[in-house]
Amino acid sequence: MYDNGYQAQAKWLADQLGISASDWAPTNQNVIHLGWGKITLNGSDQWHEAYRLDVQPEQQRIEIDAPDQAGALYAAQSLLQLKSGDSIKAVTLTDAPRFAYRGLSVDAARNFRSKEAIFKLLDQMAALKLNKLHLRLSDDEAWRIEIPALPELAEVGSKRCHDLSETRCVLPFLGAGPDGTEASDGYYTTEDYQAILRKADALNITVIPEVDMPGHAHAAIKAMEARYHKYMAQGDEAKAKEYLLTDFEDDTQYLSVQMFTDNAINVCMESSYRFADTVVSALVDAHRDVQPLSTFHFGGDEIAGAWTDSPICQSFITNNDTGVSSVDDLSQYFVERISHIAQRYQLDLGGWEDGLMHTNQVYPRSQLTNQQVYGNAWQNIWEWGVADRAYNLANSGYGVIYNQATHLYFDHPYEPDPSERGYYWAPRFTDTRKTFSFMPDDLYANANTKRNGAPITKKEVIEAATVKTLTRPENVLGLQASVWSETIRSDGQFESMTFPRLFAMAERAWHRADWEANTQNEKEANQTQRKVDYNLFANQLANYWFPQLEQQGIGFRLPVPGGMIENGELKANSPFPGLAIEYSTDNGASWQTYDAANTPHVSTPVQLRTVSGERVSRISKID
Repeated sequence: MYDNGYQAQAKWLADQLGISASDWAPTNQNVIHLGWGKITLNGSDQWHEAYRLDVQPEQQRIEIDAPDQAGALYAAQSLLQLKSGDSIKAVTLTDAPRFAYRGLSVDAARNFRSKEAIFKLLDQMAALKLNKLHLRLSDDEAWRIEIPALPELAEVGSKRCHDLSETRCVLPFLGAGPDGTEASDGYYTTEDYQAILRKADALNITVIPEVDMPGHAHAAIKAMEARYHKYMAQGDEAKAKEYLLTDFEDDTQYLSVQMFTDNAINVCMESSYRFADTVVSALVDAHRDVQPLSTFHFGGDEIAGAWTDSPICQSFITNNDTGVSSVDDLSQYFVERISHIAQRYQLDLGGWEDGLMHTNQVYPRSQLTNQQVYGNAWQNIWEWGVADRAYNLANSGYGVIYNQATHLYFDHPYEPDPSERGYYWAPRFTDTRKTFSFMPDDLYANANTKRNGAPITKKEVIEAATVKTLTRPENVLGLQASVWSETIRSDGQFESMTFPRLFAMAERAWHRADWEANTQNEKEANQTQRKVDYNLFANQLANYWFPQLEQQGIGFRLPVPGGMIENGELKANSPFPGLAIEYSTDNGASWQTYDAANTPHVSTPVQLRTVSGERVSRISKID
């Protein structure tokens, strides 16, 4: 039964339990009561997403109190996770999130993520009490969202094929081949996108669309060039130039990180801002009456020396009243224009950290008119990429989402092995333990090794940093993990790269562990306590969450076991205690369960794998 305002959450819980939901009647004592309640935790009132769960089996009564609908949903999630068969043990639990922003960004551009895959992901995010889905809808390699006023974006920008003119599609990338593939092609229709929004909204997950600009825009640029040529052929020059993003006389030579020579929208052309306004307007319309759009994420990252030899830009620099006096001023000019476009629709603005900075200088916050402007801080804790940009942005008045590539980018391999999928550009690997060990309250304390594996200390990192302290911690809004999809060509691979690492990220976003380092009280990390905590967490993954994921059809990754043969005796272990290990002495023809208490005597070679239900890990071999 539910109080007024909690109908949706009560119905969701009732559906999961196979019972019915109805209005609260105080005379009925044999019920689950889900209703409003003030939550106090550690002496402080908690108002957002908090809850209190009280299970009294002897009284056949369960009470859920929450100050908002999100808290009610999270209490219902906890109740389901405490359920064992048809019974739930007595428990009283009061809980509230550590951060207001707990997100995952999904790159649907490099390789497409189907609507069905996003649906499955949303269910898992809700179970982990994550509340933000940052959906990257455009990049150099593709455009993934229908914009009704600009059909060329979907017709041309969402497909890859061998067309040197790029008027039918964009050129093949990332294994697409001359005719494209199911993974490389595709986009969300307005109906698809709204279906995602409806499901997300029911699960207290806000969808934040990202359309990256002015860099990472090859697909959009080529789609608008195709539109230009179409209307020029019809003799309609005005319509051809209406949304053009290209100065055809621009001779600037540049090369992006991903080796593109033509991926920066020309920021000196009014048609570029007409394009941006049309895209934002379409997104606002798609969200309206489903989940009203609150934030537009413009990306802004990795602009590679564009516009220096653009005649249109040279003319604009010479003749403008906006304070632009050189090419170096154009990035800030663009961000200010995008800020005003978003503000016209009463939207907050998000961008990657480098989109809000130039030559390590933060753009003045006062020049951006949105109520909230935040940056995703991805810089790493080694070598050239110390984490001072995050502190710099927060100290300058911007909101900051910690999104560090060393710990929270899930396109990296789980371990440094050539058999593992993923890029090595930030760290050599990111396993579940590493993500679990991330300490948001002291970024520099996360220093461990450089990309090449050499050790690096917190002291060395601080010495290299320009901004050494965080003076405005209230501007740190939360954490986000990212799944970039250059090497992820199927929904199954996407799930394998995401799970189980997402569990570790969700743990740090919701809960501040006692072992974490903290700059506010100069506390150092307690390594012994962290090891104990991780072992408990890993055991829970193996014994509870992995069976749940398998039952729900999620293609999670199992770790490769370690092993050695000592005096003819096989010794093996797994990063997740309680996870079954199997070994084979006949090259995989048959498998036997490994028992650490009764270690087998074997002769080489031996193969090892971990097993959970029907899923098995990659096989390791001991010669």
